[in-house]
Amino acid sequence: MARTAFWETEILRKERIETVQINMGNRCNQTCTHCHIGASPRGDKNMDAGTAGKILDKLLSLDIDDVEFTGGTPEMNPHLTLFIEKLAGQGKKVAVRTSLTVLDLPEYGAFMDLYRKHRVRLIASLPGAFEDQTDAQRGKGVFRASMEVLRKLNNIGYGKDGLTLDLVYNAAGDYLPPEQRSLEQEYKQLLKDRHNVSFNNLLTIVNTPIKRFRQYLISRGRLTEYMNELMDNFNPDTLERVMCRRLISVDYQGHVFDCDFNLALGIRIKNYEDKKFWDIDFSDFTPEITCDEHCYACTVNRGSSCRGALMNEENGFDVHPVREQFFHTTTSGGSVPSSEENTEYHRQESVPVSNGVKDNVRHYYSDVVQSAADLKTTACCTPDSMPEHVRAVLPYIADEITERYYGCGSPIPVALKGLTVLDLGCGTGRDSYIMSKLVGEKGFVYGIDMTEKQIRVAEKYLELQTKRFGYEQPNCRFIFDTIENFGDHVPPGSLDIVISNCVINLVEDKERVLRQVFAALKPGGEFYFSDIYADRRVPEPVRKDPVLYGECLGGALYEKDFEGMAKRAGFADPRVVSKRSIGISNEEIRERIGNIRFSSVTYRLWKIEGLEDSCEDYGHSAVYRGGVPEAPFRFELDAAHVFEKNRPERVCGNTALMLSQTRLMPYFEVAGSFDEHFGAFKGCGTAPSPADAAAPQGSCC
Repeated sequence: MARTAFWETEILRKERIETVQINMGNRCNQTCTHCHIGASPRGDKNMDAGTAGKILDKLLSLDIDDVEFTGGTPEMNPHLTLFIEKLAGQGKKVAVRTSLTVLDLPEYGAFMDLYRKHRVRLIASLPGAFEDQTDAQRGKGVFRASMEVLRKLNNIGYGKDGLTLDLVYNAAGDYLPPEQRSLEQEYKQLLKDRHNVSFNNLLTIVNTPIKRFRQYLISRGRLTEYMNELMDNFNPDTLERVMCRRLISVDYQGHVFDCDFNLALGIRIKNYEDKKFWDIDFSDFTPEITCDEHCYACTVNRGSSCRGALMNEENGFDVHPVREQFFHTTTSGGSVPSSEENTEYHRQESVPVSNGVKDNVRHYYSDVVQSAADLKTTACCTPDSMPEHVRAVLPYIADEITERYYGCGSPIPVALKGLTVLDLGCGTGRDSYIMSKLVGEKGFVYGIDMTEKQIRVAEKYLELQTKRFGYEQPNCRFIFDTIENFGDHVPPGSLDIVISNCVINLVEDKERVLRQVFAALKPGGEFYFSDIYADRRVPEPVRKDPVLYGECLGGALYEKDFEGMAKRAGFADPRVVSKRSIGISNEEIRERIGNIRFSSVTYRLWKIEGLEDSCEDYGHSAVYRGGVPEAPFRFELDAAHVFEKNRPERVCGNTALMLSQTRLMPYFEVAGSFDEHFGAFKGCGTAPSPADAAAPQGSCC
């Protein structure tokens, strides 16, 4: 059944014009993927002196307070200075939408003093609070240059001393931005803490399906799906607040348009197609607004405009001028690729991995697998052997989160109270939320995943889970990005624990992930994770099979290769916590893998200075004194080390360090020193789990 477009049932008309938006042309020092007018350094449309003079005279004659300059970047037009001086001199409020980085160029640096002198409001795009997020849309090096300019603007009073500096967020891909209010403070904190940058408001804009972004959608086969998402989220309450009712957009030649998007499409104001801005009588100016399918971008959810969201989430009040805020942590993977001077599109990921692999994994877990029942093997399996301290939290977790859980184990260690934890490949956030409960209100959990649909599920329940845990505020944050890039989102040496549940095998550059984990951990920190491993090196046909890769088999490492990789990354003594064979009942899958045997293995990797790559005997002993709530009578360090409460055990030097140089120290008494060496320690380290000899199981870990 065909949909009825909103403009077919409700005609929108101009009301009193409050803002005139002047598009100076399409010349810009950047080439951004989301730019709806296709601006670039090669832009050949730039307002001339004659047109500028006529527009200025008309503006000075009108009873309109707000004038905005956009482009391109307006600074690259030689007439911007005159506009600002004349309009500000008459008391009009002037805003400039700047690229920021243009102000870092010697020939345009003087604009900062001009802006300060005339108290010009500055609006600048910054798609993310992290370097990779911004550079993905705006070009390599843009984020760092933007930070430098923002600091300079802060130094002259912008963002704090009554001079308004607003930043603009637009989604990095074909998805809708969340509500502005919820996360702005975090955005501000990140920029302040990491870059000493301050700003006033963050404005959210929904990507409009025109020009470059439309071509991107078409190239990915996503245009129809994106349009359906816009229409499904249409909010009729936004129609009273859309910017086109009180704004007129003027192009570099003086033609008039309902908005900047109609300008980009060449759709002039109805019945004023042949008139220029300076020829129009605005005393009785109420033309019908021309709408088309792209207008749904402005009318979804809380609405969207050049000035951010249109409505307050709680009460629907108009938030123009913007006083709502927004921070979005989930950009990058699956988003619009970055742009550079001579290209409009190229691969976003900064690591040497195949787009095909990434796209396959995203597709498999977004579209093919909708629940655990859709999996073809038990590599991603059920939690029937889940530890009790983890199982006890499950009733708190929303049903949708657990239904789309595909992990291969339960990589959640004990003694987490008050710690900072990262969940690599968090999916819908099941393990992240479990740890949110286990770390307590004073702890914190990050979750990162490159599958947008799963991240959206995780984010959807943040408020609900916070209430269920009885916390005053969330202690979780979800990041939409590839796990290879997680180091861009957390500072080095900031994490107590990193966990991962059956996702490392889905990554091509596994060693890069291990190196980043080592760097992100604090001294004494731990990488505790489950994954799928093979009893031999997986041949190329298996590795390239999209189903086998999605089922966590194609990307599985040979165990010995993994342990060598872990040691090169800095984890000198990898410890096996548990190991179970993977049952594969699907006949077609068995034929594809041949004689390869797969296992789910939970590893424990420690960042401890002084660990040796083999277990050596220095005469140490250790006693577990209790105190870990989840382990009142016995503590399992790994498959080879189970400590009964109050019973002394001889341990190797590495084990002594693991018990005395980590968060486990309060619970153990370790005796001995490294003064004398007694040779190799027998029966230690990576000894296989007793479960290793068990028959294949339908679930793991």
